[in-house]
Amino acid sequence: MQKRFLFLFVILFIYSCSFNKKQGPYKGYMVYDNGIYYKYADLGVKGVRVAPGKTLEVFINYARMNDSVFWDSRGLWYPFTMLIPYDSVLKSNTYRKMLLKCNEGDSINLIVKKDMILGGGLKLAYSISDSMVKVNIRIAAILDSTQLKAKLEKYALLGKDKEIREQVELTRYLLYNNVPDSDKNGDIYLIPMLQGNGPEITAGCRVTISYTGYFLNHKTFDSIPVNDPLDFVIGDSGQVISGLERGIKKMREGEKAKIIIPSHSAFGEKGSSTGIVPPYTTIVYEVTMLKVKETLKK
Repeated sequence: MQKRFLFLFVILFIYSCSFNKKQGPYKGYMVYDNGIYYKYADLGVKGVRVAPGKTLEVFINYARMNDSVFWDSRGLWYPFTMLIPYDSVLKSNTYRKMLLKCNEGDSINLIVKKDMILGGGLKLAYSISDSMVKVNIRIAAILDSTQLKAKLEKYALLGKDKEIREQVELTRYLLYNNVPDSDKNGDIYLIPMLQGNGPEITAGCRVTISYTGYFLNHKTFDSIPVNDPLDFVIGDSGQVISGLERGIKKMREGEKAKIIIPSHSAFGEKGSSTGIVPPYTTIVYEVTMLKVKETLKK
């Protein structure tokens, strides 16, 4: 019985992915292609293989070589998984083509050149210094057209209530970015990034700031550079959205902080007047407090 089980496991391994078994420079990883290394964390046993007309449903995240995750599909809105059509895999960069050789249920860990993931359309709000990055993928399901339609209908139903959708997005973002409750200030989150030792902000102060504003998926929608900063008086209506001003008032000169702002303290149920920020959208600002100056009191 044990021999049969061992034989079955070997067959499953062979048919799961027929890759080059040459040992790579990273411990436990084998070489698939130049600049691509892989190992299995788990092997599927269902025997369902991706094929033309089908769609992969996958969990995927990217991590630095020290294993710190900097992008995770589970940080996106519902579902936790990503849906990737067969044609998209076929035409994608080399490391994703490995998925064409995998079965439903397979989990695979990769080490690839950084350019492979950035060249695949991933946009980051910050730079990654590592030349190689880790890619962790699990194929949750392989869907035919009927299964895909049912899945999309389910997601559409769950997404009807935009306010609930925003709450789900925010909760997942906080969870997968390890934002503690101690960073919450009222309905916003203020996360220190760089300590400042300059003057504190009081009502009527004139502040000078630079910032980058982006969505929970890290896509930038607004930016004020250091060489052309924003200058305004705290309390002047219409200068910045309420959530951003409340976060700024907690800062001091020289400080840099991340401010997470739900829609009711940002652009609300209508979104921004430019249409760039959609309704019911939580946004994030990374703010640098360049200067704090007290104004003359009347």
